[in-house]
Amino acid sequence: MGEAKKIFIVEDDLVLLETLQEILEMHGYQCQGCHEPEKAVKLIENYRPDLIIMDYLLPDWNGGELCAAVRSVKGFENIPVIITSAYAKIVYSLSEYGCNAVLEKPFSIHEMISLVNKLLFKKNSRNSLFPKIKFP
Repeated sequence: MGEAKKIFIVEDDLVLLETLQEILEMHGYQCQGCHEPEKAVKLIENYRPDLIIMDYLLPDWNGGELCAAVRSVKGFENIPVIITSAYAKIVYSLSEYGCNAVLEKPFSIHEMISLVNKLLFKKNSRNSLFPKIKFP
Protein backbone atom coordinates (compact mmCIF):
# COMPACT_ATOMS: atom_id res chain seq x y z
CA MET A 1 0.00 0.00 0.00
CA GLY A 2 1.28 3.44 -0.94
CA GLU A 3 1.76 6.53 1.15
CA ALA A 4 -1.41 8.09 2.60
CA LYS A 5 -3.03 10.79 0.50
CA LYS A 6 -2.62 14.30 1.90
CA ILE A 7 -5.57 16.62 2.44
CA PHE A 8 -5.41 20.31 3.32
CA ILE A 9 -8.42 21.93 5.03
CA VAL A 10 -9.17 25.67 5.22
CA GLU A 11 -11.88 26.32 7.81
CA ASP A 12 -12.18 29.30 10.17
CA ASP A 13 -14.30 27.34 12.69
CA LEU A 14 -11.55 25.70 14.78
CA VAL A 15 -13.82 23.01 16.24
CA LEU A 16 -15.00 21.98 12.77
CA LEU A 17 -11.44 22.12 11.43
CA GLU A 18 -10.15 19.80 14.17
CA THR A 19 -13.15 17.48 13.77
CA LEU A 20 -12.63 17.18 10.00
CA GLN A 21 -8.93 16.50 10.49
CA GLU A 22 -9.63 13.75 13.04
CA ILE A 23 -12.28 12.10 10.83
CA LEU A 24 -10.08 12.14 7.74
CA GLU A 25 -7.09 10.81 9.69
CA MET A 26 -9.30 7.98 11.05
CA HIS A 27 -10.00 7.11 7.40
CA GLY A 28 -6.28 6.86 6.59
CA TYR A 29 -5.53 10.33 5.23
CA GLN A 30 -2.78 12.73 6.32
CA CYS A 31 -4.23 16.15 7.11
CA GLN A 32 -3.07 19.66 7.70
CA GLY A 33 -5.42 22.53 8.44
CA CYS A 34 -5.46 26.29 8.50
CA HIS A 35 -8.00 28.68 10.00
CA GLU A 36 -6.45 31.83 8.54
CA PRO A 37 -7.23 32.04 4.81
CA GLU A 38 -4.57 34.69 4.17
CA LYS A 39 -1.90 32.09 5.10
CA ALA A 40 -3.52 29.20 3.24
CA VAL A 41 -1.94 29.51 -0.23
CA LYS A 42 1.63 29.50 1.15
CA LEU A 43 0.85 26.59 3.49
CA ILE A 44 -0.75 24.66 0.63
CA GLU A 45 2.31 25.23 -1.55
CA ASN A 46 4.55 23.86 1.21
CA TYR A 47 2.31 20.90 2.14
CA ARG A 48 1.61 19.84 -1.48
CA PRO A 49 -1.72 18.09 -0.74
CA ASP A 50 -3.53 15.66 -3.01
CA LEU A 51 -6.87 17.36 -2.29
CA ILE A 52 -8.10 20.57 -0.64
CA ILE A 53 -11.30 21.15 1.33
CA MET A 54 -12.21 24.78 2.02
CA ASP A 55 -15.11 26.64 3.53
CA TYR A 56 -16.89 29.18 1.35
CA LEU A 57 -17.42 31.84 4.04
CA LEU A 58 -14.01 32.83 5.34
CA PRO A 59 -12.83 36.08 6.93
CA ASP A 60 -11.62 38.58 4.28
CA TRP A 61 -11.86 35.97 1.46
CA ASN A 62 -14.41 33.59 0.16
CA GLY A 63 -13.60 30.01 -0.68
CA GLY A 64 -14.13 30.68 -4.38
CA GLU A 65 -11.49 33.40 -4.41
CA LEU A 66 -9.14 31.19 -2.43
CA CYS A 67 -9.75 28.31 -4.85
CA ALA A 68 -8.91 30.59 -7.79
CA ALA A 69 -5.74 31.75 -6.00
CA VAL A 70 -4.65 28.13 -5.43
CA ARG A 71 -5.42 27.26 -9.07
CA SER A 72 -3.13 30.09 -10.20
CA VAL A 73 -0.10 28.48 -8.48
CA LYS A 74 2.04 26.47 -10.89
CA GLY A 75 1.48 22.76 -10.32
CA PHE A 76 -1.86 23.22 -8.55
CA GLU A 77 -4.05 23.74 -11.62
CA ASN A 78 -5.61 20.27 -11.40
CA ILE A 79 -5.63 19.51 -7.68
CA PRO A 80 -9.15 18.49 -6.59
CA VAL A 81 -10.89 21.18 -4.51
CA ILE A 82 -14.07 20.75 -2.48
CA ILE A 83 -15.81 23.87 -1.20
CA THR A 84 -18.14 23.49 1.77
CA SER A 85 -21.07 25.87 2.09
CA ALA A 86 -24.27 26.29 4.05
CA TYR A 87 -25.67 28.38 1.20
CA ALA A 88 -27.08 26.11 -1.49
CA LYS A 89 -28.04 29.05 -3.70
CA ILE A 90 -24.41 29.89 -4.41
CA VAL A 91 -23.48 26.35 -5.47
CA TYR A 92 -23.88 27.01 -9.19
CA SER A 93 -21.65 30.10 -9.12
CA LEU A 94 -18.88 28.21 -7.31
CA SER A 95 -18.04 26.13 -10.38
CA GLU A 96 -16.80 29.34 -12.00
CA TYR A 97 -13.96 29.47 -9.46
CA GLY A 98 -12.62 26.10 -10.57
CA CYS A 99 -13.57 23.87 -7.66
CA ASN A 100 -14.45 20.24 -8.42
CA ALA A 101 -17.39 19.88 -6.04
CA VAL A 102 -19.43 21.58 -3.35
CA LEU A 103 -20.42 19.87 -0.14
CA GLU A 104 -23.46 21.50 1.40
CA LYS A 105 -23.42 22.04 5.17
CA PRO A 106 -24.52 20.31 7.23
CA PHE A 107 -23.06 17.17 5.66
CA SER A 108 -22.60 13.66 6.97
CA ILE A 109 -19.24 12.00 7.50
CA HIS A 110 -20.25 9.42 4.88
CA GLU A 111 -20.97 12.17 2.30
CA MET A 112 -17.62 13.82 2.90
CA ILE A 113 -15.56 10.60 2.81
CA SER A 114 -17.42 9.40 -0.29
CA LEU A 115 -16.75 12.67 -2.13
CA VAL A 116 -13.07 12.71 -1.06
CA ASN A 117 -12.65 9.13 -2.28
CA LYS A 118 -14.34 9.89 -5.62
CA LEU A 119 -12.04 12.83 -6.27
CA LEU A 120 -8.86 11.10 -5.15
CA PHE A 121 -9.29 7.64 -6.61
CA LYS A 122 -11.32 7.91 -9.82
CA LYS A 123 -9.32 8.07 -13.01
CA ASN A 124 -11.25 11.16 -14.09
CA SER A 125 -10.79 12.92 -10.74
CA ARG A 126 -9.82 16.13 -12.49
CA ASN A 127 -13.33 16.46 -13.84
CA SER A 128 -15.86 18.57 -12.04
CA LEU A 129 -18.60 16.75 -10.18
CA PHE A 130 -21.03 19.62 -10.74
CA PRO A 131 -23.08 17.83 -13.41
CA LYS A 132 -23.83 15.09 -10.85
CA ILE A 133 -25.15 17.42 -8.14
CA LYS A 134 -28.91 17.00 -7.71
CA PHE A 135 -31.18 19.61 -6.23
CA PRO A 136 -34.63 18.93 -4.78
